[in-house]
Amino acid sequence: MKNHRGPLESCIIHHYLSQCENGTLDSWINIATRMKDTKDLTLINHNYHGINERYQAKFLLRLRRDAFSHHSLTSLSLCRFSLSGPRAFRNCSNLKTLKLVNSFITQGTVLNNVLVACPSLEVIVLRVSSLTQGDVLKIENNNLKFLQVSYAYEIEKIEVYAACLDVLDLKFINCEEEDFILAAPNIRQFKRDYWVCSSYAHLSYNVSYLAQEKKNIWHALMVSESDFFHMSRRGSLSVSLDVTNPKEVEILKEVLLMWNIREMTELEILFKNNNAAGKEGECYTNGRAHEKLWEDAKPFPNAVFRVSVVRMYNFDGSNEEEVALASHFVMQKTVTKKMMIEISSSPPEKKIEVEAAVES
Repeated sequence: MKNHRGPLESCIIHHYLSQCENGTLDSWINIATRMKDTKDLTLINHNYHGINERYQAKFLLRLRRDAFSHHSLTSLSLCRFSLSGPRAFRNCSNLKTLKLVNSFITQGTVLNNVLVACPSLEVIVLRVSSLTQGDVLKIENNNLKFLQVSYAYEIEKIEVYAACLDVLDLKFINCEEEDFILAAPNIRQFKRDYWVCSSYAHLSYNVSYLAQEKKNIWHALMVSESDFFHMSRRGSLSVSLDVTNPKEVEILKEVLLMWNIREMTELEILFKNNNAAGKEGECYTNGRAHEKLWEDAKPFPNAVFRVSVVRMYNFDGSNEEEVALASHFVMQKTVTKKMMIEISSSPPEKKIEVEAAVES
């Protein structure tokens, strides 16, 4: 690394326990961050032995204070470690993304303290292998935009407090409904809960037009199956979008295609108020006109996708794109069991007009 010219965009360090104990790993991290200004750092422990309690103490993350606090470092991934405290995370306001993969968390308070030390986090990925029995998994961060959680064993309680959260990806949890506490306005707008299928796998996505770089980061995290399931996505989806916005529709298409092999259990679509304004037959984004989104007969998102139940809320029958999307799902036999449409709140005469559009 010392001989590498210029800064590093990303760096992956594979190491063994001895290199953590003798200071070698500390030295490598110091070179990568403070000498090479690495933006994305990944540490992979090759002495990991699953969740066997005999090995948990051996693989505690023992690093110097402020190990990850350099201003250049914005993304950190830790694979196959035990966390016992926030020592290495002191003063980590530089971190925007934190991924803990196959991690053993000795106590729920340990994770809480780590997150407090990283107040600028926008993306958190937790693929926890083990958590002390009876402990609470608590995530609290007002800057958090994306949260992905996977935990294969029964968990006592999960609490999420995130005022700006737009994506909640529960890849797998085993928790009673009353023990899952969510305080996230952008997610709580959805009417369905996360227990519509037995696996408790659910994705809530408040779609908005994001900067291309951030959208790609989120999409990569959602489709990533490495080190955990090695299978297609399962469960249900709740999504909020402006269907007249081609960029938001494209994001929706990419998300739906994650269920290409498995039939989606349930799809909830919450239509946003139409923010586009233009001539009939056109939709606008940033002042540029686009052709109708649904003018061709191609299945959406493709001919393979199937969903058991579709629920549409805030539906406006005078919105051609919303009507066309609902029609596509029916005519293309995308919905295999049931479709429910709830009309948006409006004056009685408007409701009659919308109901007529639905029936036609």
